[in-house]
Amino acid sequence: MPKEDYLLKYLEKLSRVIAAMLGFREKGFPEDGLRLADDAYKELLTFDTEELAIMPVSKFMEIIRKVGYSPTYIEALAQLSHETANTFSAQGNSEHALSFYQKSLQLYYLLNEKDKIFSFERESIISELEKHTK
Repeated sequence: MPKEDYLLKYLEKLSRVIAAMLGFREKGFPEDGLRLADDAYKELLTFDTEELAIMPVSKFMEIIRKVGYSPTYIEALAQLSHETANTFSAQGNSEHALSFYQKSLQLYYLLNEKDKIFSFERESIISELEKHTK
């Protein structure tokens, strides 16, 4: 039970980070949102945003698959990656934004593999991400 409590608390923390990032981005402080993302990535994946931005998508997905996250974690990571991409885009860093859009898209594809429940919302996000990555 303590492990489940820890996982739940960590997922709640990721949700708060994503919401705070959105708030900072909307208020014109994307760098503050990126600092939050950086901390979350370091804690979850032991990589910072710069390392992840230049990491090939194939290597990133290899790491994610190796860890074997649950669908709930993959979804939270996909949302975090998507918001990171949006934040880099708001900052004018289109190269890093594209990298994170691609990673987010692959995470959503992986989520579709692992979670057999069809989601219209997820498919809408995937369509949006596919437009960003073309």
